[in-house]
Amino acid sequence: MPFFNEVQYITGNAPLSRRQALLGLSFLTLTACSRSALQATPAESNVAYYTCTMHPFVRSQDPKGKCPVCGMNLVPVLKSSANDSGPTNAAAAAVTTSSVDSAGTVNVAPERLQEIGATTEIVSKRALIRTLRAPARAEIDESALRDINVKAGAGYITKLYANFEGMSFRKGQPLMTVLCEGWLQTQIDYIKAFRNWKRTPLMSPNNSFALDNKLELMRARIRVWDLSEDQIHDLEKFALSTNEIDLRTGRGLSGSFDVLAPFDGYVHQKKAVEGMRFEAGQSLLELADHTHVWIVAQFSEDQAPYVNVGQKITVTFPSMPQEKVKGEISFIDPHVDEQQRRIMARIVISDEGHMYHPGLFAEVTGEISSRESLTISAGAVIPTGNKFIVFVDRGGGKLEPRPIEIGSHSGDYYEVISGLNEGDRVISSANFLIDAESRIQGVLKTWGDRP
Repeated sequence: MPFFNEVQYITGNAPLSRRQALLGLSFLTLTACSRSALQATPAESNVAYYTCTMHPFVRSQDPKGKCPVCGMNLVPVLKSSANDSGPTNAAAAAVTTSSVDSAGTVNVAPERLQEIGATTEIVSKRALIRTLRAPARAEIDESALRDINVKAGAGYITKLYANFEGMSFRKGQPLMTVLCEGWLQTQIDYIKAFRNWKRTPLMSPNNSFALDNKLELMRARIRVWDLSEDQIHDLEKFALSTNEIDLRTGRGLSGSFDVLAPFDGYVHQKKAVEGMRFEAGQSLLELADHTHVWIVAQFSEDQAPYVNVGQKITVTFPSMPQEKVKGEISFIDPHVDEQQRRIMARIVISDEGHMYHPGLFAEVTGEISSRESLTISAGAVIPTGNKFIVFVDRGGGKLEPRPIEIGSHSGDYYEVISGLNEGDRVISSANFLIDAESRIQGVLKTWGDRP
């Protein structure tokens, strides 16, 4: 039986019974475990403190304690390791890199700061440039919409040239030809009045002012028919070339006339069809001007206090990256959109080339320069939920975490409302202190427990 032989060899005695052999083996096993436990647990007098291998800033005197950050069991740091410059375990090595003292100050060896490339900056005053940015869209210049109608009388559309929506036209181009009741008699009355006006200077040559007023009064009456100046001049030329016999018979006159376009543009709405009858003042066409377009921008609610009438704006179009148009805000809607929480602002831009079609997407940008205020770079600020923290450099590797109140954000800088003074030196790359979010939360928790 080899098993009993081995036991006999170990004890060096006479052959043992089976029960005696088992008792002896159990004793040897317990002795070995006790020795292992003694070797694994250092003497309490040689332990400086207990720490977490993942969060070395945690220090405790409780050998059964757990890390308050991650919940891991704490490990001992021997006094010799804590005092030596070259600690013998990973936990001690981490502690010498950075730690938190009883005052809540983070201590980092200066050579370690230099090694990881930590940078500092001086808190100073500067004028922040706030950038305004908003999505936008090109829309029709509603102020230039024109309704086309015949005000002086009813009639019929004998020819419709502007016969579809979106059709472009030039100023003076005929939109339609209309046959109107009373138009023939109106021409005869104007011609008679004009011929009498021309003969008046022969009878009263010194009253030119009264004659001019009389001519304007006659022209005002015929403009009710929405005639252009050229059409009125053509009628006056005919008045000088005709005679009384032709005038009584209406020879050379027409009962219809052309309705001309008052500007360059396009048909926005078509309400007429060829051959239809219309009443005086009835809307027949709605025309849109090509000269200008509206850029309607939707600024977010937080930008609303900075949007002002007259603010210079640059307009760009995603479909035309090369196009940049300068303009200024001409109108701001007094109400905020309740659903999108945005405020509408309007920029009027020139569109002589008819490039910026209504419906095009655009983006508007602008800059506002504020007064000088205390500022700090964005890289120095650490958000921690409901507050912001910076690390003030006290020299010699001592970093004081300090809460601050920040204001507006512009580019790479924050406005500092409180918590810092001009001339304070802070770490501008504070993230070097954290290996993970839990580490910085642990540092701030230790600091935050102080009254």
